[in-house]
Amino acid sequence: MGSEVQRHAVKARIKLRFKTAESFIDEYTHNISQGGLFIRTSKPCNLRDKVEIVLIIPEDESEIAVVGEVVSVVPTDQAREEFPAGMGIQILELKEEDQKKIENFIGSKLKREPDPESMRVHARVEKRLRVKFENREALADEYTHNISQGGIFISTSKPQPVGEPITIVLIHPETGQELLLHGEVARIVPPEDAKRLNSQPGMGIKFRDLVPPVMLQIDSFIRSEIAKVAGGNLIVEKSSAPRDKK
Repeated sequence: MGSEVQRHAVKARIKLRFKTAESFIDEYTHNISQGGLFIRTSKPCNLRDKVEIVLIIPEDESEIAVVGEVVSVVPTDQAREEFPAGMGIQILELKEEDQKKIENFIGSKLKREPDPESMRVHARVEKRLRVKFENREALADEYTHNISQGGIFISTSKPQPVGEPITIVLIHPETGQELLLHGEVARIVPPEDAKRLNSQPGMGIKFRDLVPPVMLQIDSFIRSEIAKVAGGNLIVEKSSAPRDKK
């Protein structure tokens, strides 16, 4: 699967078996065809690790391998019933002949011709931008005003076209931890417009696929910083214990 470099780059190889044909079709339709999947495991890989996922097609037992990248992690100590331990995988590579095999299998089960456009895994590699915050206060401010609203503005003199998929890598200012968020360009401010409006040129990114595991990752990465700086501008001039009600 893939090139020699890709084969040697993967950190883990995971086989996935589906209970029924219906469960395979549901997983493919709602997740894999959109470019990702979530794997429940008590021993998730690290963020940005490349992994090889082997999908076992029900009934005929044929195997299909895809290459993916870990984009979110829910460790066991942070897992809850609604957020099981595991890792979110973004699919980077799926052979055309293997995808055709999946589509033919689904078409035979649904008794209809498969729709290549609706099932096609995103083949484009998203452009990736790395964003490092100057300090934790800057991170907290960005979260409060933009990230919590589902997006971020990137200052650049060469913005990408509206609708272009893009990956933002947020870099923690103190720990160096990285968080990958996927989105698309929602608006742009070209240099000529920025000059006229006396603002910064750049592009507004709207995040997508903010599923629960990703939101949990954002919580651990960002919201702890919000707690650290919360109330930092307030000074208590006078305080007294509340009176007991008689």
